Amino acid sequence: MLSYQHSYHAGNHADILKHFVLSYVMEYLNKKEKPYTFFDTHSASGVFDLLDNKSLKTSEAQNGILKLINQNDLHQQLDVYLKVVKENLKNNIYFGSPKIEEFFIRQQDTLILSELHPTEFQNLKNNFYKTTKNVQIHNRNGWEMIKALTPPKTKRGAVLIDPSYEQKEDYEIAAKTISFINKKWSNGIILLWYPLLKYRQDDINLMIQSICNNVKENNQNTEIVNLQLCIADKDSHTEVELAENAEVNKIPRLYGSGMLVINAPYLLKENTEPVIKYLESILKMES
Repeated sequence: MLSYQHSYHAGNHADILKHFVLSYVMEYLNKKEKPYTFFDTHSASGVFDLLDNKSLKTSEAQNGILKLINQNDLHQQLDVYLKVVKENLKNNIYFGSPKIEEFFIRQQDTLILSELHPTEFQNLKNNFYKTTKNVQIHNRNGWEMIKALTPPKTKRGAVLIDPSYEQKEDYEIAAKTISFINKKWSNGIILLWYPLLKYRQDDINLMIQSICNNVKENNQNTEIVNLQLCIADKDSHTEVELAENAEVNKIPRLYGSGMLVINAPYLLKENTEPVIKYLESILKMES
């Protein structure tokens, strides 16, 4: 399905977690001069207007990134992430993952983006037409792309996997794809974003367990970190599937989201968990 549009959710709590961890990993990759390849399987357009009707309709950015940047006591570990997005926020623009990745890659690195939705793909191309860096943009299925192009010639690198999870099958596809590419590219850093939805809890748990089991079977010493940011208690509200609320255009409210990181950088868990607790204190929804 190609109905999902990230414009409704740009700059929300899930983006903050995803892009904070993404920035941390890319900064880690940049500590060495050796080139790397970074893949983004579900890129979307890369640039979002927070004054767009879709964004204003949900107010997720107002309760997310716009709320965060107005804090007087911002956690120091957020500096790198906020450095990328803060300047554009003055113009009510929020950078998605592809533009954050472009910010970090150097002349010796390669960024490979994939987007299947025809409109989003064209917007993505338009948002990169002035780039001076090595960016490749594919109009293809992200799952197929990452299986076909790994391991990269550079050997070093990472991939961000961020599907819409519109379909129940996405959880199983994510588990199978990650297990497949981890066997081919055992040293690649894999970042998987996933939603926290009460009605999908069994699917989420099964996906994570399947990935961890397969990765550990491939190499018992592989470092796996699972980070979660929760803005509400999972029992404080009831989510329903998108199809059930199609008539009123009501999108299920996540109670949080997670980032599963395979081949996690050194001290990722120790350095990010205090920041996530800080973010939860800022972004927590009132019950």
